Amino acid sequence: MKVVVCGAGAVGSAHAARLHDVDPDGVAVLAGGERLARYRRDGITVNGRRYDFRLLPAGGTGDPADLVILAVKQHHLDAAVADLRGWVGPRTLLLPLLNGIASEGVLARAFGAEKVLPAFVVGTDAVREGQVVRFSSMGRVFFGAPSNDRADPRVAAVRELFVRAGIPHVVPDDVLREQWWKFMLNVGVNQVSAVLRAPYAAFALPEVGGLARDAMREVVALSGPAGVALGEADVERCFPILAALAPDGKTSMLQDVEAGRKTEVEIFAGTVVRLGREHGIPTPVNELLGRLLAALERMAGA
Repeated sequence: MKVVVCGAGAVGSAHAARLHDVDPDGVAVLAGGERLARYRRDGITVNGRRYDFRLLPAGGTGDPADLVILAVKQHHLDAAVADLRGWVGPRTLLLPLLNGIASEGVLARAFGAEKVLPAFVVGTDAVREGQVVRFSSMGRVFFGAPSNDRADPRVAAVRELFVRAGIPHVVPDDVLREQWWKFMLNVGVNQVSAVLRAPYAAFALPEVGGLARDAMREVVALSGPAGVALGEADVERCFPILAALAPDGKTSMLQDVEAGRKTEVEIFAGTVVRLGREHGIPTPVNELLGRLLAALERMAGA
C-alpha cells in the first residue's frame, strides 16, 4: 500500500513511524511551506529515533495514494481537504483519526462516501514537543465500514496493512456506536484536563473524575436521539483506559492550552450544546466547560 499521512502531530507521527519501519518507501508525510522545509531539515524524532520521512508537497499532485491517514485537528480539516486533492484518486481510501463525530461527513462530501472508513484512536498518550514525539502507548485504531461488514474488502486491506506494521487496531461490531463512545470520552476527559491542567493520573481523584463523568453523561443523554444509546457502563469503561496511560501524560487539548493554541472546544462542548438545544436536553456542564475553554483561548490570543 502507498500511504500518505496528513497531519504529522503526535498521533500521525507515531503511525507514520510504524509504517516506515516496515516499508520506508511505502509511506509519505504531506506538508507545505515552512513545515515542509523544517521536516526536510530536521526530520521528526519518535521515541528517540530520527525519521526522515518521504515528503509530499501539500496542494501538489502525483500518483494517488492507496490510503490516506488523516490526523489533523478538526479546525484544520478544510485546509487538509484542499491539500490532499492532488493525491486522492478513484481507489484511495481515507481513514480519519480525528476527534469528534463530523470528519467523515466532511470527507464524504469532498471525495465520496465510498472512500471513507470511520475511524478513531483510543488509549494513546503520544505527546509532541517541536520535532520530538514520545509515547508509551500509541493506542489502538478503531475502524470499520459504515455497514459494519467485517468482510468489506476496504476493511480487510487496512487490517492487513496494520498487522504488517504492528499498529494495534480493532474492527468493532458497531463502529458508529464506538465513535460516539470515543466522542463521549473526549468530551469529558479532554475538556476537563484542559480546564484543570490535569494529567491522566488526576482522573483517579473523585473531584476530577466526577466532573468528567458529569460531562460525559450529557453525551449519554444525547446518544438516544442519535440512535446510539450509550449508558452508564460506557462512561465507566473510560477510566481503566486512563489508568493504563502514563500518569504524567497529557491530552491533546491540554497540550494545546499549554502551548496557547486553538483547541477543539467547538467539536466537543460546542457539538454537545448544539445537539442539546436541538433535542431539548439540558447540557449545563458542557456549556460551562465551553465558556471556560473559550476564555482560555481568548486570553492566549489563540
